[in-house]
Amino acid sequence: MFARLVLPVLVLAAAAHGPAQAVVSFDFSGPSGTTNVASVTRSDGGVTVTATALNYTVAPGGLTSFSEFTSGTRLIQQTAPGIGVTGGASAPQIDTNQPAAREAILLSADTAFNITGFRLSVIDVNDTMALFGVNADDSLTLLGYNDRIQTGFAGQALSFTNLGANNGTTILSVAPTGRYDRFVFTTAVGGDVLFGGDLGQGYRIDSLTGFVPEPGAWAMLIMGFGLVGASARRRRRPAMVLA
Repeated sequence: MFARLVLPVLVLAAAAHGPAQAVVSFDFSGPSGTTNVASVTRSDGGVTVTATALNYTVAPGGLTSFSEFTSGTRLIQQTAPGIGVTGGASAPQIDTNQPAAREAILLSADTAFNITGFRLSVIDVNDTMALFGVNADDSLTLLGYNDRIQTGFAGQALSFTNLGANNGTTILSVAPTGRYDRFVFTTAVGGDVLFGGDLGQGYRIDSLTGFVPEPGAWAMLIMGFGLVGASARRRRRPAMVLA
């Protein structure tokens, strides 16, 4: 009886504070110079993430489905600062200044996780970024980072070094994105479209940080809620009526 009472209470208290979280970090920087590869894979904290290049032709603001992207025509360009896409006018970056061949990078993970921070490089004053989560039905959810990079995202302050053309920025933290096993990085506008009077072009992804709930925490939560449900069913059992 004591275990039936105490375990659900402990589990519900843990749920109120959120399950335990494993922090993950993925560094995409490569060797000096530029290396063209089909994909870049990184693992940390039991999560494996693979970066591949995508193309699309619709305006970034019109993206609604993962089916609007195509793959196989571009490669990942891996550099010392981070990853971009081959073949663009601003390679190696993620850029969209060619309307017929806009670029994106897909991050596919074997375990759904939250992104909580990232480092970008090769940032110009006019560069923009859009980040999408891909749902199970292939629909896209814009995760709020849809603006000129130097203005910040969702009220988050950015820390810049050597601010100017083709210099980097470090975003120390962002609001958690929600758990996805696929993320798409591109720009907020097509490079052929004026954004605040300037062309919105590209950037590189240097690194990401995030978290994933630890399996043990989820198991405890599920078991605790199951015990609470069983207890509630027993309490609802109708009393016998004697004739």
